[in-house]
Amino acid sequence: MDNGFLPRLRLFIGKNKYWIVFGLFLLVIVVVSDNSLVKRLMQKREIRALQEQLRESAEQKRQNELMLKDLNNDSLIIDRIARERYNMHRDDEDLFLER
Repeated sequence: MDNGFLPRLRLFIGKNKYWIVFGLFLLVIVVVSDNSLVKRLMQKREIRALQEQLRESAEQKRQNELMLKDLNNDSLIIDRIARERYNMHRDDEDLFLER
C-alpha cells in the first residue's frame, strides 16, 4: 500500500505545487487573516446598520427639536400632550380611559 500512495502523492504535489500554494494563499486571504474577506463583509454590514441607525437618530432629533420649539411657544400643546400621553386632567374634570 505504501508503494502506490506516497509516490502518487509526491507526483501530484510536484506537478501542482504552485496551485497548492496559490490555494493556501487564497484560503488565508479569504478566511484566516485579520483583513479577510469574511471580516470585511461583516464590517460593511455593520457599517450599513449603523448608518441606518444614524439616519433614524437624526430624524428623531429633528422631530424632538420641532416638538421643543412648539412646547416653548404654545402652552396649549403642553396641555394636550399632558392629557394624551400621561392621562392628566384638571381638578374639575373627570377622566375616562379607553382600553
